[in-house]
Amino acid sequence: MSKFALVTGGSRGIGRAICVKLAQEGYQVIINYASNEAEAKKTLEMMDGNGELLSFDVSDAAQTKAALSDWQQRHPEEYIEVIVNNAGIRRDNVMALMPEEDWHRVLDITLSGFFNVTQPLLPAMQLNKFGRIVNMASVSGLKGLPGQTNYSAAKGGIIAATKALI
Repeated sequence: MSKFALVTGGSRGIGRAICVKLAQEGYQVIINYASNEAEAKKTLEMMDGNGELLSFDVSDAAQTKAALSDWQQRHPEEYIEVIVNNAGIRRDNVMALMPEEDWHRVLDITLSGFFNVTQPLLPAMQLNKFGRIVNMASVSGLKGLPGQTNYSAAKGGIIAATKALI
């Protein structure tokens, strides 16, 4: 039986490094990406094929549920035992000049994405009495930084949700 890990935003940067490390540790890594399939494929190549690609926008609850449900149907005897909630964006600007869309997009991907991915995968972790959830945060979520009201709110929400989930 294989061990599976899902890394949201796994196609580039920190997410890519996490995917590669998890593959080295023996996990079949599910690389989530929203739009950059070419970079996701590069990540998969760096992992020597120890995984698969799974495209969905974490901010879209229906799309996320459908993708995770489809994965589970293709792997009926398996479950995702590690979740790395890494997907996130920054749209820095002082709040007085921040477009409403930038506020919502940052919170939707980072904070709603955490919920949309984690909530449907928790029951299998509970049933199997094992699971690990890693939520990527930032110092911005602890102390807030000028020009990052939306990002700080999203990362602060992740920190609080992580503490409450324990």
